[in-house]
Amino acid sequence: MLRTARNLPLGDFNCFETFDVDEAREIVARKFCSHRLERMSASDRFNACQNRVEGKRLSLNYIRYGADVTIDPGELSDFYLIQIPIAGTADVQNGTRSVWSSPSTGVVLNPDRNTTMRWHAGCEQVLVQIERSYVAEIATRMTGIGLNAIRFKPGLHMNRGPIAVWTRRLRGLFGAAASGQIFRHPDDPCQRQLEEALVTSLLEVQANTASHFFKEPAAGTAPAILKRAMALINERFDQDISLLDICAFAGTTPRNLQIHFKRELGCSPMEKLQDIRFNFARHLLLSDSGSLSVSEIAEMSGHRHAGRFSQGYKMRFQETPRQTLRRRRFC
Repeated sequence: MLRTARNLPLGDFNCFETFDVDEAREIVARKFCSHRLERMSASDRFNACQNRVEGKRLSLNYIRYGADVTIDPGELSDFYLIQIPIAGTADVQNGTRSVWSSPSTGVVLNPDRNTTMRWHAGCEQVLVQIERSYVAEIATRMTGIGLNAIRFKPGLHMNRGPIAVWTRRLRGLFGAAASGQIFRHPDDPCQRQLEEALVTSLLEVQANTASHFFKEPAAGTAPAILKRAMALINERFDQDISLLDICAFAGTTPRNLQIHFKRELGCSPMEKLQDIRFNFARHLLLSDSGSLSVSEIAEMSGHRHAGRFSQGYKMRFQETPRQTLRRRRFC
């Protein structure tokens, strides 16, 4: 027998329970998006339930359907959806990537990729819905670079290293939300900090199109000269800027700036500029759906010579830009 809503994750925050497929589809669509929901077998017992708490930029959810169902939302458009089974299994297709989802393997649904799912009978999942614009905002704040089209690797292997730590943090949030400690007031500063921490750590531990940016050493508590220099590099990396341009903006000499960069970041200012250009190019190559050519991506990332761009890219990533385009791991 299926458990009642009160005995489930977020049990005091029930949205609905129903035996009616159309009613379940309509109510779930109000919080997520329009979708098709169909039973695979008339003999399965359909018993749908959703519990939900809402924060400022994300929500925590529990959903079950009881029966074997297919769900076709298409593109989610405005939000990422992380799904983690706590019982049962599901087949999930996000873009060209398929994931067999189970209590040890969750899935991150990218909003700009077509999604289809089959939740097998007995599947129960906890879900995190995160605004697409919020992920872009956090990524931009973390790097200082405008990163809009973040795309994650769909498979979330929750027992592996840093992902396991992130999963424990998520379980703690569900527990604290269930007891009423958080998710009470969306504008609470503590709530904002918790949401930021969850999204920040997700960007750091789950492979995505901008992962190379998050592996770069940060300026941290570095001198103001270095911070000003990095602000210019992050803002104008796609333009033709020289060492003297950076020095003039930072208000120092080339020698002094070189010393600060070497001591704090282990590289020269122009090496850092090239790092950012190549990382941004890789982000575009991994996230592009075929609308951009290699030469266009080279230009957009500040490289003015296609041949030198390809050579430098291969030295850095051990594959050519065209090989990265063909693989498209996150499409």
